Amino acid sequence: MGILNSNDYQRGYKDGYNDGKNGRDKNYSRGGMSLKYAIHGNRAYETYCEGYNEGYRKGSYDRNKR
Repeated sequence: MGILNSNDYQRGYKDGYNDGKNGRDKNYSRGGMSLKYAIHGNRAYETYCEGYNEGYRKGSYDRNKR
């Protein structure tokens, strides 16, 4: 998706999955560190957090199912 699209779900999912898979605490701070956030503000952050939570859930599941 292009920079003009406010959806940052995929980036959030990837970050959340990696944190969950590696047993790290949730950290949403990276949601505010993108050009999409600078352009679109809260909408980009909200989609980032949605993706992050889903990715974190899946990463935690994958880590625990060993």
